[in-house]
Amino acid sequence: MNTQKKFWLVLIGAILGMAIIACSCGFTRAHLHRTAPTRGGSHMAGKWLDPDTTGTITTITSQNGGYAVVSVINPDRGQNELTKTSWSNGVLTWTYCISGGNCITSVTVSVNSTSLETTWSDDRGYSGTTTFQRQP
Repeated sequence: MNTQKKFWLVLIGAILGMAIIACSCGFTRAHLHRTAPTRGGSHMAGKWLDPDTTGTITTITSQNGGYAVVSVINPDRGQNELTKTSWSNGVLTWTYCISGGNCITSVTVSVNSTSLETTWSDDRGYSGTTTFQRQP
C-alpha cells in the first residue's frame, strides 16, 4: 500500500475514533446527570412542595419498579390537576393543567433526601427549573 493511502486510512480512522469517543462521552455525561431514584437511601416517593407556587404539593409513589405522580394539588385551587405521568430510564415526567390556565410538564433531574430537582416547560413556551422540597 502506498504512503498516501496509508495516510488517508490513518486520518479517517483517527477522525472516526474521536467521533466515537465524543459521542460516547456525551451519552455518559447525559446519563450521569440523571440521579438514580434510590441513590444514598433517597427516593422520590413522598410529598413534594413546589416553592415557586402558592403551595402546590406533588405526591409521588413507588410503582412497578419505578415511580409515578399520583396527584398535583394546590390548596387554593383544590383539585387534582394531574393529567399524565410516566417513568422511563430512571426519569419521572408528569404534566398537570391548571383550570383556566397553562399545562406544565416537569422532568426529574436529581433527588436527595430533602430536594427533588426538575426542569419544567409549559404549553405557552416558558421553561425553567424547580427544586421541590420534601414534606413530612
